[in-house]
Amino acid sequence: MREKPKYLPPTLRDKHRYIAFQLIGERPFRGDEVREAIWEASLSTLGVLGSAKAKPWFIKFNERSQTGIVRVDRKHVEELRLALTLVTEINGSKAIFRTLGVSGTIKRLKRKFLAEYGWR
Repeated sequence: MREKPKYLPPTLRDKHRYIAFQLIGERPFRGDEVREAIWEASLSTLGVLGSAKAKPWFIKFNERSQTGIVRVDRKHVEELRLALTLVTEINGSKAIFRTLGVSGTIKRLKRKFLAEYGWR
């Protein structure tokens, strides 16, 4: 007989927030470039320990609209937003991150902030 998988109860799980962003730059960027830029921004601004606490996680990036979603621990939302605003270039091309909004669920984030960019 198979054992039922064990999950953490909701009270013990990490609480996350999702940040919707738009990338404005000299040229269109690819998802892997954006993921690397988010991680580098987090490390350079927050340091290794701060990044470990903030737990930034790249969720998705739409290359057509240059918009995306990144997950972060709820206590470190403002720190990651600061780290993203300090990005001035990606792979030698000028770029800036524009935060569209923050939400507790991806569904609500898409409906409220990303619907006008073609997200469903």
